[in-house]
Amino acid sequence: MSKTSKKADGTDNKLVIKYHMLSKIFIIISILFIVWISIVALGIFILELEPNWAFLNLENWIIAWCVMTVIFIMLEIIFYVQYTSKMNKIVESNESEFVHGKRLYVYTHPAGTEGGIFSKTYISIDENSVLRLREVIISPNEIWSEKEEN
Repeated sequence: MSKTSKKADGTDNKLVIKYHMLSKIFIIISILFIVWISIVALGIFILELEPNWAFLNLENWIIAWCVMTVIFIMLEIIFYVQYTSKMNKIVESNESEFVHGKRLYVYTHPAGTEGGIFSKTYISIDENSVLRLREVIISPNEIWSEKEEN
């Protein structure tokens, strides 16, 4: 099974995998940055090196780390909002009807027919599912032809 497979509910895993990977990269970069700041602090306070020995002084490294952390947090929020909005659209498109607490599956014969008069027959599939058969009794063409004659 590949990482880009679809979940059982039909949603795509690509965004989840991408966002998890970026989140891990953000955390690793932040940890490495903290380690670097610790090395700079040790060099200044214990080894008594000059304050700018690591290109910037300690305060500037800490400010850079804070700015980077704020950027990472903002990116994580953007990822979360984008992912949840996409999942909400998928959930809204997969909204199911329920009748008496049972999931309703609808089959129309002939398939894709719009308009006209239908019979509706409900068949219990199991304790959680019901099938509604919609059969065309009077097609829309017959209805309109009767109205035009009158």
